[in-house]
Amino acid sequence: MERLKSIEGTNLAPSLSNVNLEELVSYYEKSLSPNAISFLKRKGIELETAEKYHIGFEGPQIGFNASQSKLSGYFINHLVFPIYNEAGHVVDLLGQPIQEVKPHNKMLLGKTDIFFNQAVIEEADEVILCRDVFDVLTLEQAEVAAICVPEYNVFKEAHAHLLKGKRVFICYPNDESSRRESKRIQGMLQGKAEEVYIPYLPEGIRNINMFFNEIKEPKPKFMRLLRQAVEETIKEPIASDAKNLVVFMEEYCQRYKHEGNGIKTGFSELDDLLLGGMRGGLYMIEGYVSSGKSMFMRQMADQIAQHEVPVVYVTWDMTAFELWARSMARFLDVSTEEVLTGQVEAEKVQQANQEYKKIANHLFTIEGKFDTSLYDIEDCVEQITKSLGTAPVVFIDHIQRVPVRDKDGRLMPGENEALVAYMLHQWSRKWDIPIVVSSLKSNGEGDRMPGTVEASVDVLLVFERSKGEREHKQEEIVIRMNKNRNGSLGKLPFLFNKEKASFTPSKT
Repeated sequence: MERLKSIEGTNLAPSLSNVNLEELVSYYEKSLSPNAISFLKRKGIELETAEKYHIGFEGPQIGFNASQSKLSGYFINHLVFPIYNEAGHVVDLLGQPIQEVKPHNKMLLGKTDIFFNQAVIEEADEVILCRDVFDVLTLEQAEVAAICVPEYNVFKEAHAHLLKGKRVFICYPNDESSRRESKRIQGMLQGKAEEVYIPYLPEGIRNINMFFNEIKEPKPKFMRLLRQAVEETIKEPIASDAKNLVVFMEEYCQRYKHEGNGIKTGFSELDDLLLGGMRGGLYMIEGYVSSGKSMFMRQMADQIAQHEVPVVYVTWDMTAFELWARSMARFLDVSTEEVLTGQVEAEKVQQANQEYKKIANHLFTIEGKFDTSLYDIEDCVEQITKSLGTAPVVFIDHIQRVPVRDKDGRLMPGENEALVAYMLHQWSRKWDIPIVVSSLKSNGEGDRMPGTVEASVDVLLVFERSKGEREHKQEEIVIRMNKNRNGSLGKLPFLFNKEKASFTPSKT
């Protein structure tokens, strides 16, 4: 596929054609500031460890020129960690901001088939698979072999192959998404690794780095946790729920402190039904032709991106320009037709466009083509995740238009909505993100969504036709929540302004 761009045309990563990674490592290492060193010390990372791993930093003032390419500002206020292959060559750079409570790492090139600290695998029979580079560095200082996947939630078959014949301990943080990811990785390692164990950290301890910084005599106690994991697995090969109680309690505490609230849709009544917003899962919006599904989805996507949450919007129905025109109509309070036919003063559109840029910076529109497959979309989402350090919310319009291909790239005949829904549901679990997809409802009043499709859906929103005569300019729409896996059912009345492509909650 073409290189991903936001709808404003900004590349996700800088030009890297002639960048020398070794030179970059040297530059960033020399730029390691007292502030960055102080941050490392607060994390319990010694200066000798930083030197051994050639950890660097990019301050806010200077960029770097490498040959004819320029790499300036990509890692501003980020610690920079070189990633080496088994031959000791730098193959990528990982950046982590030092001023965020929940930092989002980002990659320079986005290598997906390598570990941070991969060299230890060849030397060690046992290895700890961690979530974060600071966990790895912490265990390195304790002389315990450890690795991590550089990006979030992208442990793949290539990684599993590298751990063939090893004894692997998956030690991820105490939260629900990490628990699910640990189980997923454990399944991938079955039949490849010699043995696989999942040790659990004590309640209140978020990760390995915190364990070693806050607990007295951390190394012997950590090794005891590993031994416990082995002994419990021998006694009880299939783990009971008791092992997950600490994780469940940690997840609850996050929600109790409102740290685990969902992503706001911009419609407060809908957020209330969703218990605070959208979380990881598959959300389906079903409606008839011209019922406003696409406009509702695009407005929701704009409202989410407005809060600096990345959004991928995949469309087979409209072009990116046509969607932009509808966003402009909402901004300018004019009809979509006036924007599409060039009847609005250019200065007004230019001003609205500048305001919209704040949204567009976090919005990535992909125009689906005949040969755009689910695998292409998956690749796009992973590229964005690696570049931004966080997985986006994904919108797909609509499920009936998504082509499904076999492993040889051939189109699979027949209706494949059930397969597409199943795959999208698996993605939502893998990345722990909301995926919103529209579905076309047939004109038969008694028609019901096939059970094989609905089984994969976590939340089902159905657009109902208004009773009485339908107006040309606006219409009362009732969005009924027919399925909500973790919340209440209900209905939400909206006023759909067809001219301006906008939805507003209705009091009726």
